[in-house]
Amino acid sequence: MTKLIALLALNAVALLDGTTKDIAQGETFEVPQDTADQMLATNVANLADTAPPAPTPSVKRKPVKVRLLIDSPLGKANDVVTLSASDAKAAEAAGQADSDDDAVAYALTLPQNQPQA
Repeated sequence: MTKLIALLALNAVALLDGTTKDIAQGETFEVPQDTADQMLATNVANLADTAPPAPTPSVKRKPVKVRLLIDSPLGKANDVVTLSASDAKAAEAAGQADSDDDAVAYALTLPQNQPQA
């Protein structure tokens, strides 16, 4: 196994395994694990930046049903609307909605939330 490291200050470095290589300052290169460990311990080199982490898959959150507490662009007070988790959290923080199961269940019993016949 090799480790990708970056040279700190020397343009030509005598690697601790006895070989000499011309490596520009800041350039990345690979060496065997034991050589990398020695170079890191003596501050001849630093670990190079690793590859950027793979993007994390976006977490699919379930939509959240909320009871609106005030008239707003989302609807009228006591309407039940479905929001993304982040929008529901923001609406609750602003005092505009309540996602409590009992609050939503109550609002669903109101005539305005009944299906139109």
